[in-house]
Amino acid sequence: MSSFLSLQILAILQGLTEFLPVSSSGHLALLKQGLGLEFSGEGPLLELLLHGGTLGAVLVFYRKRIVQLLLGLWRREKEAWRYAWLVFLCCVPAGLVYLAAHDFLEEAFQTPRVIGGLLLITGLILLSLKWLPSSPQGTEGAPRWKQALGIGLAQACAILPGISRSGSTYTAARWLKVSSQEAFDFSFLVSIPLILASILLKTKDLLALTTTSGESPAAFLVATLLSALVGYGALALLARLRFLGKIWIFAPYCLLLGLLTLLFA
Repeated sequence: MSSFLSLQILAILQGLTEFLPVSSSGHLALLKQGLGLEFSGEGPLLELLLHGGTLGAVLVFYRKRIVQLLLGLWRREKEAWRYAWLVFLCCVPAGLVYLAAHDFLEEAFQTPRVIGGLLLITGLILLSLKWLPSSPQGTEGAPRWKQALGIGLAQACAILPGISRSGSTYTAARWLKVSSQEAFDFSFLVSIPLILASILLKTKDLLALTTTSGESPAAFLVATLLSALVGYGALALLARLRFLGKIWIFAPYCLLLGLLTLLFA
């Protein structure tokens, strides 16, 4: 299979699984190892580049809310600064875990059995949504700081391949009694600083990726755009399922994939 085609397949997979609660990192690792779908560039850098595409999808999907928040910060509105603080607080645990356990995380990405076990955990996390209390729907408005910290701890766990970031943060928010709509929005808004920071820290390496891989810059541009387009569609689909209260339907898939990975890894 040509490197160009491999790159576009990985871009489509990234776009689909970044937002659907099934773990994009786990899927990319399993696909590359299980099917031999490798790309000649450096794996982590390539995945970070594709994350840039899904970051664009989040920015477009939440463009109105992001502009409103930025204007509020510019005008020094108290509520806007409080929300920005909550987003920052939610990102701190993930940043600390990455700095403290970077080598372990890299090894986990190369171990299918670990990924399979973590996919089982993701399935159980999603399945727990079936047992949420039916009455109260959750507090409206931005989460409180303790709720934001709890969501941040869930996001930190999702650094592991096989743990869905969107699934774990949304589920944690709902169990912490954040309203369904705010839990969904906050879950994706807090991903923006983490992805953006990762890209900025690796900008020099990302620019050099076309040289080390031998692939043309146009191929990377197509892959990034493809990841963004597919990601936007996946995010819109998940928003619809959230409205219907059906996010838990991805649990059987994660449980099955995790079990198969453990059996055949």
